[in-house]
Amino acid sequence: MFYLLITLAMGLLVPFQTAANSRLRQVVGPAYVSTLVSFSVSTLALLLVSLLSGSPLVPTGEMLAEAPWWSWFAGLVAVVTITIAIHLFKEIGPLQAVIIPMFSQLIFSLLIDHFGWFGANVIPLDAKRIIGSLLLIAGVTLVVILPRLKVQQQETRDKGSRQLFWQLCAVVSGCLSASITGVYAQLSGVVAAHGGNPMQATTVAFFVATVVLLLFCTVNGSVRLIGKAFSREYPWWMWLGGLCGATIVFGNAWLVAHVGVGVFVMALLVGQLALSQLMEHYGWLGAPRKRITWQQVLGILLMLAGVALIRL
Repeated sequence: MFYLLITLAMGLLVPFQTAANSRLRQVVGPAYVSTLVSFSVSTLALLLVSLLSGSPLVPTGEMLAEAPWWSWFAGLVAVVTITIAIHLFKEIGPLQAVIIPMFSQLIFSLLIDHFGWFGANVIPLDAKRIIGSLLLIAGVTLVVILPRLKVQQQETRDKGSRQLFWQLCAVVSGCLSASITGVYAQLSGVVAAHGGNPMQATTVAFFVATVVLLLFCTVNGSVRLIGKAFSREYPWWMWLGGLCGATIVFGNAWLVAHVGVGVFVMALLVGQLALSQLMEHYGWLGAPRKRITWQQVLGILLMLAGVALIRL
């Protein structure tokens, strides 16, 4: 139960990360520039904590030999999912952009547990996990789908094959998000087996992604836009996105071994939606104020019940 509560707390960081990164993008412009700034903050935070804790920054030869080479590039997969998400809201509307990746992430995370993909501990998909997942889906329906359905119907335009393409991209985005969780857990397991810790694994993955993003921004001439992010006229909290990202990824690497990929994804989702509702209700961090309905409260309770059932 302790690890489940920590995972729920990690989910509370996601809305702060989203709000901060959104504000940062308004300041610097292109999404890949704001992503570079956010990843740079994450990498620096991880490097600092690693140095203070005495953790080695460079993986040993044994770690590099045992871990799949692509696992060290997991941070780049996160960049891809962020890029897809930015386009989804424009191409298929906010409802599908949220729900399709969310459900595909949930289903794929359960499959990762069931088949033990990415070196995850095998957790069979039994009746309890199925019922818990259905409770979670029912909760998401009450919290997200029903309130947005009317708006989505008003905004939907027939885009034919173009819309189908982006719907498939949304499915891929959710599967990639679940995969990242499994990859980080596997990488951390290899590092721990050779005397390292999860901090070392996540630090290397974020560093690789940050370097690639920096090279990309340098080549296309957009690196000069980073200076806008250092202006004192903008709110200080827009830097929290990078810190939240580093914390979530480190928690991912640490917690999945204890709760499994499926429960981690579910609990993270519950914490994310719960705090998102509070942020909208009170207008925190500039969020548009929307009153919480009893259906949304019931939805959050159903989601909590679903996650608790799976962990019993």
